[in-house]
Amino acid sequence: MKVLDKYILKSFIRPFTITFFVMVFFLLMQFVWKYVDDLVGKGVEWYYILELLIYISATVVPMALPLAVLLSSLMTLGAFGEHNELAAMRSSGVSLLRLFRVLVVFSSLVAIGSYLFADNVIPVAQFKSKSLLRNITKKKPALNIRPGIFYNGIEGYSIKISDKTGPENNELKNIIIYDHTSNMGNVKVTTAQEGLMELTPDNRFMVITLQDGQSYEEHFPSNREDREKKPFSTAQFERAIIRFSLEDFESGDLRQETNKDFNMLNNNQLIEAKDSLNHKLSNTKMEFSKTMLDRFGFTSPNNRSDSLGPLKPEILENFDPLRRKMAIENAMRIARSNRSYYEQRNVEFRWRHRHITRHMIEWHKKYALAFACFMMLFVGAPLGAIIRKGGMGMPLVISVVIFIFYYVMSFTFEKLGRELVWHPLPAMWIANFVFFPIGLLLTYKTANDAEFMGMEFWVKIWKKIIKPLKRKS
Repeated sequence: MKVLDKYILKSFIRPFTITFFVMVFFLLMQFVWKYVDDLVGKGVEWYYILELLIYISATVVPMALPLAVLLSSLMTLGAFGEHNELAAMRSSGVSLLRLFRVLVVFSSLVAIGSYLFADNVIPVAQFKSKSLLRNITKKKPALNIRPGIFYNGIEGYSIKISDKTGPENNELKNIIIYDHTSNMGNVKVTTAQEGLMELTPDNRFMVITLQDGQSYEEHFPSNREDREKKPFSTAQFERAIIRFSLEDFESGDLRQETNKDFNMLNNNQLIEAKDSLNHKLSNTKMEFSKTMLDRFGFTSPNNRSDSLGPLKPEILENFDPLRRKMAIENAMRIARSNRSYYEQRNVEFRWRHRHITRHMIEWHKKYALAFACFMMLFVGAPLGAIIRKGGMGMPLVISVVIFIFYYVMSFTFEKLGRELVWHPLPAMWIANFVFFPIGLLLTYKTANDAEFMGMEFWVKIWKKIIKPLKRKS
């Protein structure tokens, strides 16, 4: 490797590494903002949360790599132009394509690495993160009875206290406990002046020992006359013990695995799953076709008696009025039943088609995002040579705008593919098909010093536009 290639590669890798980790952090924050309510207040150990964030960070790597390539190429070539290094390289006889050579090799390696990462690491990360997130969100909040607020964390009970005191903060004052386990509403309530809250040694039960209280319970006898009397019972006690089960608060194994989805499979598994789903769809269609033929198939009457005479052209005219009405009603009933059956199977077929399409979209997505790492170099590098600005200012703004257009376009057409409007192939590749020719055109024009590729050209155009407006104002 020549000294120039080493210098260009060194200048490119430094902003590439920084921007890559910054983009991973920003994409990770989207997940945190979305699920922050499901992650906090559950009493989950910190290492579970850290493990989940690591898995999610791995899943956003293929999306962060194209943006990192785009921004770092803009910053590198922009810095070369800003410090006149690009002009010195060009004046010494080095073409722009020659400068791109080492960057093309590096971006190609990044694209290959992105695909291998997406095919081997991301399915495992998706599987682990989904299982962990599902188990965390299902976990009930940590047991925390606060004064002045009804606590409904224990299923079937609603508890309110006025204060908590004592060395261990487990001495309760003015306790109200509503028992909803009978599913009849607030028909049983227990109050006490004070109480002591303790956990059993195995942490499976919470025991509250009540002092100086009373209980009230309404009864619902089976006899209606007795029910209208609205019977109830009350009791006063000096000491009572209520035990609550805490099985729902046990952490258990939060890494317990769940079922695999399409985004948890590598490409070979996606192809196998697609073939299996297509086979099931074909069998379902054959079964549906046979069922509909059996329902609507007609056979000629072989045992018809000749004494009935010739049949009239209008089928209903061969029946008397009473039987004619019965035949129409039966036909309408059968038609409605068959229509309902057809609509149900049509929904099932559409669901199966969409499920197969999601597998194919995921298959194409891995290749499309990997190719985007290579493509973004040809968009960012010539733009950096045009704007001639380094740092995180102008390059960051331009790269974010370009990537937003790319992301919105790819997401829009991906959604069309999911809804079976477009085939998965164009749906996942249309953004690359649009941006790659633009990148090649920018690279070609910049390498040949086209007039409209220079920043001075656009400054002149802007001045010509703004000058008449200033005169009018």
